[in-house]
Amino acid sequence: MNNFFHISFILIFIAFFGIRAYYHKKATNSAGEVTYKEGPWHNWLRKMVGIPFMLYFLFFLIRPSLLDWARFPLPLWAQWVGLALGLASLPLIWWVQWALDINFSVTLHVRDEHTLVTHGPYRWVRHPMYTVLYIHLLAILLLTANWFVGGIFLLMQTVIIALRLNNEEATMLEKFGDDYREYMKHTGRFLPKLGL
Repeated sequence: MNNFFHISFILIFIAFFGIRAYYHKKATNSAGEVTYKEGPWHNWLRKMVGIPFMLYFLFFLIRPSLLDWARFPLPLWAQWVGLALGLASLPLIWWVQWALDINFSVTLHVRDEHTLVTHGPYRWVRHPMYTVLYIHLLAILLLTANWFVGGIFLLMQTVIIALRLNNEEATMLEKFGDDYREYMKHTGRFLPKLGL
């Protein structure tokens, strides 16, 4: 059964990041002047933490036994929940990426032709990408039953959001002004506002 969940994890991971890579390439190839809103230390931090972790991650994909020291016991039903969450994250990430289209970026920046996205999941939530990433990362944790692989991803995502979120919203306010202020009144940050 461990092989089944490991293969499921690999396929879901590849599909999820394949969708993101497609839209990243599409956005990168779009024309327009780019203004970056993150300092160079953000990129440095991503590389210093991300590159070694991704090497471990690749080892885990090929030889999961190399990280057996980080496995933790999980009941079988929890891994099935992980599989369900992982599968659910695929149409959700496509929906988010489709709505963002060329506005998508892994770094915080705006383009001259940047538009305020308020359709798709952005109709109800300002940061559905982060919500879907958490669903996907929780799926990884449950599918792998490995705190190093799944737990580090969750920790890294939380740190990135904590460092970036206020700056991201300030950037949107700077770019879109009152339109974004009005949008904020009717949307939740990560989940829809109750009562809408």
